[in-house]
Amino acid sequence: MKIFSTLLAAVSLFTTPLFAQAPVPITAKNVKIDKIMPSVITTPEFVIKGTTDKRAEYLKWFEIEVEFEVEGVEMVDELTFKYLAEINGKLLPGEITHVNIPKGRNHFSVMYISPRSLDRLTDGKQLNQGMIGNIWIEIEKQGQVLAKKSSQQKPPPNLQRMNGLMVPKSETPFQVLWWDRYEAVKPGVSR
Repeated sequence: MKIFSTLLAAVSLFTTPLFAQAPVPITAKNVKIDKIMPSVITTPEFVIKGTTDKRAEYLKWFEIEVEFEVEGVEMVDELTFKYLAEINGKLLPGEITHVNIPKGRNHFSVMYISPRSLDRLTDGKQLNQGMIGNIWIEIEKQGQVLAKKSSQQKPPPNLQRMNGLMVPKSETPFQVLWWDRYEAVKPGVSR
């Protein structure tokens, strides 16, 4: 009897993984972009004691926030967000990879264009609504496009691309703010 129960235990150890459920592959049915929310926001002000204030002025940043949802799978290991913004006749690409995204609604991704980059794009003029042409967002997983959305239903025009002007939150003065709002970013990937 001992031999039978030992043999049964050994067989169950080796056969259990065979019956384990394989991870559900993620498809376009599982990811949806709800909103693209562009806004102009002011550099945050921090008070630091024991030193002098070195702020010269409050500058404006262009923020592009994306609200999205994941359904039909419990957890997604990573999703890559490709941003493309048309500002004053130029295209600005940006990319960020989020990790460990749970099933559900109210997930957020964000990218920024710095005040100095905005000055460069607008020839030193204040950014206005007429200068913002369109914003396109694609969500990908391993090169497969899962979701697309744009603020206006137009394809990207053939305009000059200016790489490196759109930056993730970790490269802005907002990096310490709103940690609970945005999905985690893949370590070691800044753009």
